[in-house]
Amino acid sequence: MTDRTLCPVLLGTDLGIYAMARSFHEAYGVRSVVISELPRGPINDSAILENVFVGDDADDERILAALDTVAAAHPDTDRILVVNSDHQLAFVLRYRERLEANYVIPFAAESIVTALADKTSMYAVLERLGILAPATVAVAALPRDEQAWRAAAGELTFPVVMKPFAGAEFEELTFAGRRKVYALDDADTLVRELERIAAAEYGGTMLLQELVPGDDTWNRVVNCYVDSHGDLTMAASGRVLLAMHQPTFIGNSAIIMVEYDADLVESVRAVLAEVGFRGFASVDFKIDPRDGRARLLDINPRLGRSHYYANVGGVSTAQVLVEDLVRGRRVEPQRATAQGIYAYIPTFVLGRYVRDRELLGRARGVLRRRRAVHPLKYRGDRSPKRWLYRILAQVNQLRALRTYYPRPTDSGF
Repeated sequence: MTDRTLCPVLLGTDLGIYAMARSFHEAYGVRSVVISELPRGPINDSAILENVFVGDDADDERILAALDTVAAAHPDTDRILVVNSDHQLAFVLRYRERLEANYVIPFAAESIVTALADKTSMYAVLERLGILAPATVAVAALPRDEQAWRAAAGELTFPVVMKPFAGAEFEELTFAGRRKVYALDDADTLVRELERIAAAEYGGTMLLQELVPGDDTWNRVVNCYVDSHGDLTMAASGRVLLAMHQPTFIGNSAIIMVEYDADLVESVRAVLAEVGFRGFASVDFKIDPRDGRARLLDINPRLGRSHYYANVGGVSTAQVLVEDLVRGRRVEPQRATAQGIYAYIPTFVLGRYVRDRELLGRARGVLRRRRAVHPLKYRGDRSPKRWLYRILAQVNQLRALRTYYPRPTDSGF
């Protein structure tokens, strides 16, 4: 147990990284150090964090050197390293032994992270536990083999979705038409997209998955923390009211209504316990409107971009982490049961995108009792520049909706 000053060190620049810095500040009143390549809106002009920029061409060694420098500049502190993207998590796992000399590393062992990513083994776990998941098959973009691609797709019924097996590797690619998730109506479209991916020299595996119908409001999210003793000390769940639809952001939630679903949380707890997982997890479900049953889509061994909805629900992502791994204290389990809505996009759009009028009425009722919470709007971090950035970012999100998702669809794509 220690009562030294806490020093959170975060890698990245996005909304989720700022939200984590906010959570640390709310819980402990501390400033976080954020190490990133270049300045970016969510982390700029902030009073609750210190920015360390390593340049847009930084390799692993430069990032490791920056981490060493930060550790030396903050002696006699409890330094904890947090990341929130696939490629940064891969970086931490690659250099875990070296990093642990200076930092608490709050992530599951690499073997467990790999096991979660292995759809074959994970679907076997889900089947044993009686948890539904969409039918999935794997294909390789390289070597180019149109016949093999069509044969793999023949095991499923179109439409299907396609996504990379290894998100960290795919995030590093730049090519025309790159998407986080692809919606494919037929085998010809599948072949065309795999040709593009092959041309970008992606040597990993792509997953083809049955498309579960339903617009964004059929999506559910669960976030949790499993402590070092294997106890689920934090759990939150929410109903997605609107997702982001830009090609490289598909699957990220924009507006979430906190809705604690004990059955979904228990499903997640059981899966994580089965594989011996520790740390934060973000899990995506979709309710199939054809039978009303939940399908588990993805398990991510990190918080996720929109995790601050859990704080809106009344839990502290920072507190459960620090009390467990830094202070060495066991805490009472936290459950996100407070009513609230997390919103990165203005909620006036809900009238267009929430077609279920009863659900829309419930959401508006929550908003009458409590304003929506924007993760970047924090009274402890006010500045005119941050206010202007937040407004402009919201305008850009509204423009993106008009471009990529002007009306809700029956598939969410």
